[in-house]
Amino acid sequence: MHTIKAPSENVWANISKATGVNEWLPVITACQLDGDKRVCLTEQGEMNETILKVDNTNQVFQYSIDSQPLLPIENVVGTMKVNEKGEQTQLQWDLEFTIKDESLFEMVKQAVESMYGEGANGLEKISK
Repeated sequence: MHTIKAPSENVWANISKATGVNEWLPVITACQLDGDKRVCLTEQGEMNETILKVDNTNQVFQYSIDSQPLLPIENVVGTMKVNEKGEQTQLQWDLEFTIKDESLFEMVKQAVESMYGEGANGLEKISK
């Protein structure tokens, strides 16, 4: 759970448009959307995603990562949920995945938590 010092409607607007991820998530260098397919570029290569859900009523954004060069994980589904907390926003960002080598789980967990923290900070900067 991340607390973002910005209005929830601004945070949600930046997440729900599905493009511009490179504006708030440092690992992404470019991003483009074609229908429900999103391609994000990283220094390590291309990340291909499918947008699964954009629920404006409940402010839930869900995506699958169909291929990515960053981590040794597969069957990846990310879910972002925005909740208003006064003038701040609570962002719940979860990632479900499978990993072939369980010994790498702690490394993956730390990398994801770091990436999501950077993403929350980036969302805060562009959502004020």
